[in-house]
Amino acid sequence: MSVNPQLVQQMITRDQQAAEQLLQLLEQESETLKQRDSQALADLVNAKSEHISVLEAHSSERSALLQSLSLNGDSDGWLSYMNSNPQLKPLIPAWEDFQRILARCKERNEINGKLIGRSQQTLKRLVNLIKGKPESGELYNAKGNTTNNSLSNTVTEA
Repeated sequence: MSVNPQLVQQMITRDQQAAEQLLQLLEQESETLKQRDSQALADLVNAKSEHISVLEAHSSERSALLQSLSLNGDSDGWLSYMNSNPQLKPLIPAWEDFQRILARCKERNEINGKLIGRSQQTLKRLVNLIKGKPESGELYNAKGNTTNNSLSNTVTEA
């Protein structure tokens, strides 16, 4: 099966642009999480979804093409296909650049996930403090069972 190198170049360029924009949004998301701006965060989530949809659609197209050629449908399969096609070999640096951008997106997304997790823990502690529930101070006893070793400090009472 023959692939038009110009179309492949256009697809890689669109993927690079979508990934770069996604990376920018992830960086903005990080700052927004630190500022705890829920409205801006909701807007960022919608914008991220658009770029992710573009990337997923192109990934599905590549995967279908590779599977029709009995090749592995992942990134390594695409790189192998490009290496085996003399018309596509010049596009390999652009593909590798795209893969680096995706790796940075994944890294930033993981960092943002940790920020969200910490925010959730903080919120849970605050809610428990307001409700007068003690912070979990579980310890193990001699039998290996957990025991709650905390004191209740009620902040408010009805």
